[in-house]
Amino acid sequence: MEKRSESRVKLNQPLMITALLNDHATSAGRFVGLSSNDMKIKSSADLPVGSLVRLEVGDDLMMTEVRNCEPDEGEYSAGLLILSWLEKSELKRLMREVVTG
Repeated sequence: MEKRSESRVKLNQPLMITALLNDHATSAGRFVGLSSNDMKIKSSADLPVGSLVRLEVGDDLMMTEVRNCEPDEGEYSAGLLILSWLEKSELKRLMREVVTG
């Protein structure tokens, strides 16, 4: 797993959530907290436990697995396992490398 040692992600920062196995459905959310391999978000959508979701927040892109998700005051509170974490610029560089061989 790649993870930035110093995150630029701030509390309550908005994020875009894409459910990878649910027709790439998107929803809005916000970042709540981060520990060594886990993060907590608030979401407008109920995320199925075990599902894979992509998060876009600022210049960062994260692949995560939903560990838990519960209703929380009109939203959903979800705990996610971080599988990978890249800056969008790093992803673009990797894609260029693949295309150019």
